Amino acid sequence: MSRSGNHAIIDWIMRQADGRVCFLNCAEGKTNPFESCRPLSDGRPWRASWENFDLDAEAGGRLSPKDLLLHSYEDSYNAHAFSRVFEDRHDAWVGPSGRRLDVVILRDPFNLFASRRAMGADLPRATAARMWKQHARTALKALNTRPRKGSRRHPLPILYNRWASERAYRAEIAARLGLSFTDAGIETVAACNGGSSFDGLAYDGRAGAMRVTERWRAYADDTEYLSLFDAEMVDLSRQLFGPPPHLPRLPETAPAQPAAAAPTCAEPAAALKPER
Repeated sequence: MSRSGNHAIIDWIMRQADGRVCFLNCAEGKTNPFESCRPLSDGRPWRASWENFDLDAEAGGRLSPKDLLLHSYEDSYNAHAFSRVFEDRHDAWVGPSGRRLDVVILRDPFNLFASRRAMGADLPRATAARMWKQHARTALKALNTRPRKGSRRHPLPILYNRWASERAYRAEIAARLGLSFTDAGIETVAACNGGSSFDGLAYDGRAGAMRVTERWRAYADDTEYLSLFDAEMVDLSRQLFGPPPHLPRLPETAPAQPAAAAPTCAEPAAALKPER
């Protein structure tokens, strides 16, 4: 979802990767991401680690070899982003892959919706709440089940709160992605849409100093903001991120449960193979 820390995490992933790396921003589900990706702050809908990248050629099926291809989706339900339409046309649209992995980036709802409110996100509140819950249930299921051997349909959740604060967690994520962990880029503020909803680019170069887990304070007395959080959302957040902040009028939830454990590398992560 927009304001989930997705651009910070994507930028960081690209900085951990070697070779020819390409990112397609905010593509539309059920379409060729080379055709539907949306502009970043510099006006281009893509970033590539090599010169002379030709988006029109790629969209037309003249695909170049890549060591890592990322295409992101924002404010999208799972069935739209991870669609059968895309699966059926994967090789024609983006080329055969040596390894594929679906990633779900999730931020706790209290800070996510504060940042979205500060930015002026235009998705209807009820729709955004349903979407966050779906992503949270997907993350919980993935964290609490072992992937079947040889199965790709087991997404990797990345919990933004932990990614932003725990170096060991970032190393774990890099291992799961098959990347060499350097932690390069962790202090960079992603420039997309002006950077942080609250701080802009003021903390670029020292992103760790931003109070990304305290954005809720700006709306602690906002009735419309508080109305987003029903018992199910609070409970899902508790299971993934721990106790909620001390906001007034939060609904009662089921008995507290421990936050989900970090992803484990139960099976060695294969090195990423070139996309072609």
